[in-house]
Amino acid sequence: MFPSFLKAQKDYPALIDQYMQAAVEINQFSGSVLIAKGGKIIYEKTFGTLDYKAKQPLDNNSMFELGIITEEFTAAAILLLRDEGKLKLSDPITKYFPELPYHNVTIKHLLTHTSGLPDYYDEVMKNKWGTKKYATNTDIVKSLAIAKIPLAAQPGTRFEQYRYFTDYPVLGAIIEKVSEKSYADFLQQKIFTPLKLMHTKVLTGVQLKENKILNHTESIGFNELIQQFFPADSFTQLPQEYHYIADNIVGGRGISSRAHDLFIWSRALHNQKFLSASTQQEMFAPSALKDTTNNIYMGYGVLAGKNEFGDYVLQRETGNNETLGYLNAVIRYVKDDLTIISLAHKSKSTSNINGTLAYVLFDKEIVPPYTHRAVPIDTAFLDNYAGNYALPYITTVYKKEGTLWMTNKGEPDLKLLPESNTKFFSPNKEYDWQIEFQTDGVGRVLKTFFIFGGLKKEATKL
Repeated sequence: MFPSFLKAQKDYPALIDQYMQAAVEINQFSGSVLIAKGGKIIYEKTFGTLDYKAKQPLDNNSMFELGIITEEFTAAAILLLRDEGKLKLSDPITKYFPELPYHNVTIKHLLTHTSGLPDYYDEVMKNKWGTKKYATNTDIVKSLAIAKIPLAAQPGTRFEQYRYFTDYPVLGAIIEKVSEKSYADFLQQKIFTPLKLMHTKVLTGVQLKENKILNHTESIGFNELIQQFFPADSFTQLPQEYHYIADNIVGGRGISSRAHDLFIWSRALHNQKFLSASTQQEMFAPSALKDTTNNIYMGYGVLAGKNEFGDYVLQRETGNNETLGYLNAVIRYVKDDLTIISLAHKSKSTSNINGTLAYVLFDKEIVPPYTHRAVPIDTAFLDNYAGNYALPYITTVYKKEGTLWMTNKGEPDLKLLPESNTKFFSPNKEYDWQIEFQTDGVGRVLKTFFIFGGLKKEATKL
């Protein structure tokens, strides 16, 4: 069975382009989009400019910092070394670094973020490293050995979001020790060059800062308080020591690429051109529960889950500290062999467009970006709309200051303005939140729809 976009005689590239033009005009999307069915690219286009000053246009060879998507390459490198007989996933990390006190932590625990290792910045190196030299992966291992901080949990028992950032730098150090090459040289020789990933390189934050990399995007953040973009390099809220600890580390971050190279990489993984069929299956198999609400699991360097369109394999970067400004995602729907790649370097939540693109391709209703205008309304209707809604997560809608507000657990309350008696929107440019109520002739609510980033989903009032 194929997705509906291959059954119907619709011009899906034109529909995608129509949505993207609105995303550029209204939400200032700047980045690259590639969509493929099997080995055939059906849409590939770039939008916007490389730099904050908007002087140089993007093209299909423009490179983006991949952030956590780097983990997919690191995991594949570990599996390649395993298949070459140079290591085992069951090996304790003390086999390679006997100075570490973590004898029951294995390579597999690192791959699935279930090691329980302490966060190398907050718990180990902060206020100790200084600003005299940039740390390396080996320095992280040495610092872990000196600090001897106990594990947060028994290895393999739970996914650790807070300590997410230590596991893959340690894997990077293992790659360097086993291969007797730098992480960059190993990936270049074993992955990038053989697969002809001509615009994919290991580029640390230090390298990007100290060198002008030809056709590489500049990261651009968004200040929600003043509702303006800013060059991410000007962000100064992190202490200087943080950059000396984190900006030269590889394994969990540190690779830059373009959308087309990521498509080649995805095909190589899924077609067993790089790893054997059994190893590829092992890499993508659900291993550790990451998101209990959406049933998303960790594989090796990837996320595995299932949504309304079926099983998928995903990796994404949401822009955090050293990758501030980037919102990237690569998702493949397994049954339909549909790949959607989006890379963005202007960090607004509205730049997270993969879900919306999937909705278009699977013939689901979306709401393209448009300019909202607030209008006066009869506030008597507001009491009918207030309450708790399941999406499946719980969102609370309440009346305040003559309009509606909404809140999700752990997030600030969001004010909504009316554009009609039955439709409300957030004036915050960071988000594209909307709520639409379908009512009968006397104002009773029949259906409620929440719209975020163009995705329109019916909610159940509790």
